[in-house]
Amino acid sequence: MAFDDIYDDGRVSLDEKIAEGEYESSSEDILSGFKVFQKRYVYKGVVLQMALVILGLLSQVVNIMGAAQGEDLFFSYMLILVCIILGVYILERPRGTYKRLEAAIKELDGTVYKSEIYTNKIIIYTIYDSYNKDDPDNVSEDEADSGKEENSEDAESGDDLPPATVIHLDNGSVEIVETDKLYVVYIKRVNVFVIPKSAFKAYEVTQIKDKLSNIMGVRFKEK
Repeated sequence: MAFDDIYDDGRVSLDEKIAEGEYESSSEDILSGFKVFQKRYVYKGVVLQMALVILGLLSQVVNIMGAAQGEDLFFSYMLILVCIILGVYILERPRGTYKRLEAAIKELDGTVYKSEIYTNKIIIYTIYDSYNKDDPDNVSEDEADSGKEENSEDAESGDDLPPATVIHLDNGSVEIVETDKLYVVYIKRVNVFVIPKSAFKAYEVTQIKDKLSNIMGVRFKEK
């Protein structure tokens, strides 16, 4: 389905489809894409925050070393302790986030997605949601018979699946990093979407790189 998106300055998007493909959710791909995200954005913030913590700690060390005999240094020692605790928290936070993600995404394995890449947007559909599907072994024969017709209608309509995600590439907050195996899509450096390149044919991978790098400029990067 084609859409004509009107930009604020009056330009009309050609909305050309570049590629489309289906792929199964893989925790390995998601974690790999999240690592790329952390290296590009999270760790930079960690370095800056740690620099401030170290500066604060050193200032208190200098204050203690230059203090007069008998001067009350309780506040300085407390600040040093706070800096140490804060530094440990800053360093451990990315690792904790990664571990929580690792534990949460295992339930998504087996979910099937379809991605359509256009010159102005990416649409991601959920084709099969393994998390929301009932285990047939836990359904009685009577329940299966009575719900057969209803389930069939739901499968055809797709009402039980989440809505498609549309990512507008003309949005300046959208960036794409291409790795050897993945397209990692960031929105506002907060939301991360991982699309395996294996979902597309070889010539489509080439077209995606050629066209999106020209359209998005520096917001399309290679790793």
